[in-house]
Formats: sequence, C-alpha cells, structure tokens
Amino acid sequence: MGGVNAPIRAFSLIGITPIYISSSVGPYLTNIDNKTYISFLSGWGSIILGDAYPEIVNNLKKQIEKGIYYGLSNEYEYLLSELILEAFNFHDMIRYTNSGTEANMLAIRLAKAITGRNKIIKFDGGYHGSIDYLLIENGSKEFGEQIPSSAGVSKRLIKDTVSLPYNDIEVLTEFLNKYGQEIAAIIIEPIQTSNMLIKATEEFLLKLRELTQKYSIILIFDEVSTAFRIRYGSCTNIKPDITVIGKVIGGGFPIAAILSKKEFMEVMAPIGSMYHSGIFTGHPISTFTGYHVLNIIKSIDNFYQKLEKQTLYFVNIINQLKEKLPTLNINYANSMFSLYFANKKVESIEDINELDIMTFIDFYKLALEEGILFAPHPTETNYLNFSHDNKILDLISEKLNKLANNLTF
Repeated sequence: MGGVNAPIRAFSLIGITPIYISSSVGPYLTNIDNKTYISFLSGWGSIILGDAYPEIVNNLKKQIEKGIYYGLSNEYEYLLSELILEAFNFHDMIRYTNSGTEANMLAIRLAKAITGRNKIIKFDGGYHGSIDYLLIENGSKEFGEQIPSSAGVSKRLIKDTVSLPYNDIEVLTEFLNKYGQEIAAIIIEPIQTSNMLIKATEEFLLKLRELTQKYSIILIFDEVSTAFRIRYGSCTNIKPDITVIGKVIGGGFPIAAILSKKEFMEVMAPIGSMYHSGIFTGHPISTFTGYHVLNIIKSIDNFYQKLEKQTLYFVNIINQLKEKLPTLNINYANSMFSLYFANKKVESIEDINELDIMTFIDFYKLALEEGILFAPHPTETNYLNFSHDNKILDLISEKLNKLANNLTF
C-alpha cells in the first residue's frame, strides 16, 4: 500500500513520491531514473563498510555458486556465532531469527517461559518492532489501561504491557515496588535509535539492572541497531539477561538474533519446551556475509575510532552551518546521527515536541535536489558507513552550504 512495503519508505512527512533504487555502491544510491544520491541510510544501519564492498561481493559470488539455501544447518551459523559470542562474552548461546521484530518477540516469549509471568515493561519512545503487545501509546503506567498505538491491536493483547518514562528512576522504582513480582521482562534500547538517539543514562541502566535482579525480572537490551555499530559488540558495559542484535551482523541481508546464558537458552526447543522455528533462520547467505563483515571490521586497525572520526568531521560541517541555519541541530553516537531543527538540543522525549517540522521538510527537499539523501523524518536515525570519506563529506559540505543560502526562516 502506498507503493511501499515499509512506512518510512513512503516519504509521507516530506510529501514526495517514493524513491525506487536500482543500484547501491559505497555511499551512493542510484534510482530507476538514473539520479544518484549520496545516502546516509546505509541500509538503515545494516551496511557499515559501504554497499557492494568489493571483498564482500567477490566472496558472495563464490558462495552463491555453492547454493542459495540448504534447508539445514550450515557452517557459517557456527562461525558467525563464534565471533558474536566472543564479543558478547557474558552470554553463552545464540539463536538466529530473520528480523529484529521476530528476535524481540522471541526474547520476550523466552522471558515469559523462564519466569512463568506474563507482564512486560517497555519505555516511552522505544521501538522494538511491530509486535502487537508492544504497540502501545507512551505513558501507559497501569496494566489494563493502555491505548494501542496502531489500528488492529486489541486491548486484550496489550493488557499486560506498560510503557514507563525513559530515564525516570523514581517512577521505575515505585512501579517495580508495586508490580515487581508480576513482571516477566523489561525491554529497553540503551540508545533509542528511532527516537532522536536519546540515550539511557548509566545511572538509569544501573538502577534498572539492580531492580530487575531484585525482582527476578528478565532484563532485555534491544541492540538491533547498536550492536557492532557503536563499537565491536555491545554499546554498553552493563550486562542484561538477554541481548537482541541484528542489522550489522548480516551485512545487509535479513538476520537478527538473541543471546543469553546456557540455562536460559536451553528452555527453547529442541532442548526445552518453548517453541521457536523459522524456515530461513540462520540463512547461509546472511550468516556468510555477517561472518565476513565482522572479520573485515576486526582486520581494520581502530575501525570504530576511524568511523567516529568521520562522524565528528560531519558533525563539524553541520555545526558550521548553524551560522546560516541557527536552529539546525545534530545528535550522534559514533556513526549514527539525527538531524533536526529546534531551538535547543533534543535530550528527552519531551523535547521532541519542540521540533520545527516545516523547516525540516524544506531542508530535506533542498538536500534531495542537491543529491543528498537523509532519513525522511527527524526522529529517524541516519548512518555513516566506512565509505563516507573526507572527499565525500567535503562534497556534502559544499552542497549543504549552497542549500543553506536558499533556506529562509
């Protein structure tokens, strides 16, 4: 519907026709009308080296000749798992899925199976995929009083879920003192990647870890976007019971996974009684590509420092534009950034109400005319990849300065 298979591709906020892409190389996308853009989508974070990275493409050509899909286990499920569990060394086992949504759903099901409880806590502004019982409005602080955030979600499905304020230790503590013994799981993004890159404070995460241990609640970190994106492994030193990862570990192919300790993971079939399966889970092309992507990252000295240096170079370009565009702001975390217009930095969910949406739309359309493709909504995350070098960023700077002269307030 709307000519797209995911709402963000519709450019609904911007009010333009969806863009259909014919090819992607490095940071460049070319549409079906042969117009080329310098893109900051990077496969919505799944591309970290640059698209069509030569070593990956050459290896893939050879691998595909061995077959597309076997229907049984393959060696790269094991090899990729070794790399992931080496990075997440506080976990013992891994189970693959096909998407972040499926992985989060599986993590919550596992938490319910482990605890024998049904109630779930998420946080305002957090997005964990299109799972019925997580699609609730912000601020639903009592079980049974939630409002669905999507049509087609019945109140029966969300009666056991609440959404608490992000980074509010007082509300969290009070709520768990009341309901702690009934909660199966708490799921949180340490960095909200669909919400301006607002970060959980270390104090909040530490308190969350303390309280979940006190009440025997399974703590789930949703790192679908941040795992292997901020640094090699987790974006935080705080250790949850279950970690959900995705995107980078497939190098642009569909994949996600959950990680946990052996005792918990063996609750799942075929060893335990909690069922999970999927025809394409651990797909040989996804695991093969992910294995090679992670190995290439490991082979490049100071990979994440270099990637962050490029981001800081870009941040400096944006900050210099503030002379012409005083309300232009940028939030960033290593190679992820969010561009927006507001009179102050967005640091909380409340601040999002201050966004100047109309100026963002004008800016976006002008950037598109200049051949620059950003995420088509200010709350969505943009991603640099390793192919965004200084030469490309200088070209971006030139184009944005030209754009700024045409944007009036």
